[in-house]
Amino acid sequence: MKAQLTIQYLASFIFFIGLVVYVYFAYSANLPKYVEEVEKEDIRSKAYLLSELLVNNPGEPSNWDEIIPQNWKRLGFADQHSLKQNLILKSKIDKFNEEFDCSDRFNFTRLQQLVGIDRPFSFFIFNISWEDGSGDRLPLIECIPPMMVKEEINVTIRRIVAYNDSGSIKLAELVLQM
Repeated sequence: MKAQLTIQYLASFIFFIGLVVYVYFAYSANLPKYVEEVEKEDIRSKAYLLSELLVNNPGEPSNWDEIIPQNWKRLGFADQHSLKQNLILKSKIDKFNEEFDCSDRFNFTRLQQLVGIDRPFSFFIFNISWEDGSGDRLPLIECIPPMMVKEEINVTIRRIVAYNDSGSIKLAELVLQM
């Protein structure tokens, strides 16, 4: 047997190599888009998780607004007595405003530890006044980090919630930006 190189073998080999190169470049051209979409979805899920934690979790301990801040393990504004979805307590909002100055780097780092998010975020809770029909939004919480780094991927989550203000149920909006 002699090793022979035929024109059909050479043509099929070149065709195969060309096909492999085409598939490689077609795949690698879409890879950055895929990675960017995965990163976007990761940030969206973290933002939604944080909004869910703030709105529907009472925190740890659940009465953190009544004890000293050194014993807080996790923040959440949900009403621990009613266990209703999207119902938060005004007393927890007031305690948060009393204890946290988000523009202070140390306070904001502590807030990040209490919610378990390492990425900078800002959140606002607005009271929505419907008594006069205007729908004005008055801030109950304005938490903006000391330095917000502009990222390529930014996410905004808006949630309509109710809050219990000493037995009176009022309407509010949580806006979280990450």
